[in-house]
Amino acid sequence: MIKSDINIIFWFILGVFTLGAAVLATATLVNVVRLRNKRLSWEAGKLGGYPLFSTLFMLSSLIAGVVAWYWGTMSDIVAAGLYSWLGFCWFTTSYFATKRYITDNGIVKNVNEPSQTVAWHQIRDFVEKVNEDDTHYIFIYALEEGSKPDSLIRLELTIPNSKKGAFQKLISHKLGNRIRCYMKDDINVEQFNRL
Repeated sequence: MIKSDINIIFWFILGVFTLGAAVLATATLVNVVRLRNKRLSWEAGKLGGYPLFSTLFMLSSLIAGVVAWYWGTMSDIVAAGLYSWLGFCWFTTSYFATKRYITDNGIVKNVNEPSQTVAWHQIRDFVEKVNEDDTHYIFIYALEEGSKPDSLIRLELTIPNSKKGAFQKLISHKLGNRIRCYMKDDINVEQFNRL
């Protein structure tokens, strides 16, 4: 009796998590498709945008599925299939959620949270630091018009060298009429590293 209750709970929890992961992955894909006027996008994150943990989970569940197919029962195969689907949905969500999207409206910090989009008109200032492999931007923005200086928010963005030219043209176009877009030698960015 207790074993059958635990099995029912196990299948219920696995089903709920698999359904939830599928809904989240679908919502993420819909949000990416719904982005209007995308100008640029690139993979971001610690491993260049690659979702390592979801990949490891998906590969482990696929290996478990192969083992279940070879030695297991039908319930083991179904469980491994659900875990694999869960891993695939997690991978999809992680991959698209960590990408950076630049649109005509602004910088999308999180595709699953549209309220976290930083509109171009919110940006008050920015600093550019050129590295060997990429360019690091620090944007200072305000949530509301006329915000006090202590309520400004910092957004850091790392631009790969392959997108640098297009990104510089875009911010020059979007911010150039409000913020003086400087030439490379105008500001010594190194002085900010000593703080």
